[in-house]
Amino acid sequence: PGELSLAACAAHDVEVIARVVDYGGLFWDDVRPGHAFAPRDHRLHRPGPWIERGMVKLEQARVIADRHGLTLLQLAAQWDLAHPPVRCVAPTLIQEIGPGARTIESKRAELAGTPAEIRLGAEEIAALRALGDNTGSMLLKGATPDHDSDEVLADRWPLEPALVAAGRRWGIDAERDLRKTPA
Repeated sequence: PGELSLAACAAHDVEVIARVVDYGGLFWDDVRPGHAFAPRDHRLHRPGPWIERGMVKLEQARVIADRHGLTLLQLAAQWDLAHPPVRCVAPTLIQEIGPGARTIESKRAELAGTPAEIRLGAEEIAALRALGDNTGSMLLKGATPDHDSDEVLADRWPLEPALVAAGRRWGIDAERDLRKTPA
């Protein structure tokens, strides 16, 4: 769903910082099935076997990364930066626990080694978009049709008609694009 706002951003010269490009640490390549998270790690709240599902997609993405001499994290950064309004990427830097955990310093160095020029072609960008499409997979924060109350919460609020109309102007259909679909 992050791409939904990019056309409006580009039209209004809004520059974007893309955050969490590491997808919960998977793109750093040191989170694997059976990974032991720290007791209060926010990723413990993710539903289902997200790591296992992510690993299947990562192996498909790795083919593109290898073709360009990129790590998975650098590939994710390149994909985000290939979208014109995106000017900066900010992955989460977490010192994982357990064997095989990478240091923060090694992760920073990997990020800093991301090539400035975009190496991905249009077909690869489209393939990565399709591979990572998670439309309908989760409740979104903000105004969504899934928020069925007039109560305004810290991370969710009613989808008002003016917001629906604004979305339509940019090709966003609230029911299609913003609703969690049954598994």
